[in-house]
Amino acid sequence: MVVSAFVLAAAVLSSPQDVSATEVRAGTPIVAVTVVRHDVFDTDQPGTQAWPYRAANALHFLTREAFIRSQLLFKSGDLLDPTLLAESERILRDHGFLNPVTINARPAPNGCEVVVETHDQWTTEVSANYGRFGQRSHAGASMSEENLLGWGKRLLLNVESENERNTVTFRYSDPLFLGRRLRLELARSNATDGSLDQVAVESPFFALATPYAGAVQWMREEREQWLYSGGHKAVSGAVRQHSFELWGGMRLPSPNGITRRLRVGLFHRFVEFDGWRWQDGRPFEAPEDRAMAGVLVGVERQPSRWTVVRGFRGWQRQEDVSLGPRWVASVGASLPALGADRTRLLFGSEASMAWMSGSWYSWTSMTVSGRLEGSRWVNGMTHVEAGTARTGEQGWRARVAADLGYELDRDAQVTLGADTGLRGWEPDTFDGTSRVVSNLEWRRKLTGEVLHLGNLGVTCFADAGKTWGARIGEPAHRWHADVGAGLLVELTRASVVRIVRVEVALPDDGRGPVLLATGTSLF
Repeated sequence: MVVSAFVLAAAVLSSPQDVSATEVRAGTPIVAVTVVRHDVFDTDQPGTQAWPYRAANALHFLTREAFIRSQLLFKSGDLLDPTLLAESERILRDHGFLNPVTINARPAPNGCEVVVETHDQWTTEVSANYGRFGQRSHAGASMSEENLLGWGKRLLLNVESENERNTVTFRYSDPLFLGRRLRLELARSNATDGSLDQVAVESPFFALATPYAGAVQWMREEREQWLYSGGHKAVSGAVRQHSFELWGGMRLPSPNGITRRLRVGLFHRFVEFDGWRWQDGRPFEAPEDRAMAGVLVGVERQPSRWTVVRGFRGWQRQEDVSLGPRWVASVGASLPALGADRTRLLFGSEASMAWMSGSWYSWTSMTVSGRLEGSRWVNGMTHVEAGTARTGEQGWRARVAADLGYELDRDAQVTLGADTGLRGWEPDTFDGTSRVVSNLEWRRKLTGEVLHLGNLGVTCFADAGKTWGARIGEPAHRWHADVGAGLLVELTRASVVRIVRVEVALPDDGRGPVLLATGTSLF
């Protein structure tokens, strides 16, 4: 949960008005593109004229018009394509610090004028961080800027204390590296049990029609890893790993409304384990070291079907949700000739289907991954999920999710507890190699914006789940369930944390309640 000193003193104006209700036909020449930017506060609005709002505007760097134009998929002189207007809206909202965003066309002499209207979110955070799942908590402080100098660059310095480690992290990202549509990601983390370094430069598939893409990524990490039993640390050991990946991709010929892509790359991944032991000092059989290097090929398919909703995770923010079937699959060959310790075949795939029926958003998804070593399929994991949620100010939502493991590596564990959806138990209470969990919730918005900071709502819920195939601790031999209620806070004008959940759950075994406080959404 993040409480920002600036967010507590900031707000932005209400929902935007349509630029024009007049329809402009596709194919009309665009004679002008106008960008209308709104600051964090509209000090002309009643209730936002006090000095804290004016001061926040003075401290905030309004997103640069040049940055906004760099994200658009059209320009003056192009022919109007409504799908590119809608996709440009999604690209701008995806940055997180612009919401709401509207792009409309209106008639103009000799063609049409496209008006891009954006509303800045508060992006400067001097924060105290606190989260709690039962008896496990984390706390810390951070300084971050999600839109540095108005150019969309992100800068983070975070100090965090958890049960497992204390960590100091620095992160920097730039979506317009070298003034082009290149993404630069840098990360450095020092912890009491290790460190992390990460560098990535990517020319992404910026839009559905982007013809080519590519990336180079490097990562090195050293840390202590824990396996849990009954919510407590049971086994620990050192993990050292580094990876390198270089890939290029292209958009394949596709029918209208469908995007198909191909990626081909080289990879090298090395993982080493050392000093694994039980908490009482007994030795524990360490996971097997792995050196994998080879060629990776991936394909993906996605339709250009999206819709904008309110009231899915938050009530006020615009949220882009995909519709229709989409899938991605990749196969990698790890070969000794390229530096691998043995021949392996790596596989990963994701498939999803989502649809809207009135105000209900529903989805199904499946993810499969693993390795083929000789004739053995190892570290196989299948995730299956189905859910539905009524968008709007109140309604029901439900989800069922299963993670099915097969011949998992010894450093892999599938646990169940408050952090994975069974909110009446401490995190990592039940051990396993597979699990299933279901959640049913009802929630309701109670207020409009309070002090121009956020909306308040309530929720009541019931969870159930179980695990099997335990290797470290006790599995959930039967289905366990809980019921609870909580307070929801939608931070309507913060770009970092959008939903804060404070929930209390009662388990079905008669023990005391478990308290959760987190800034992440369960659905």
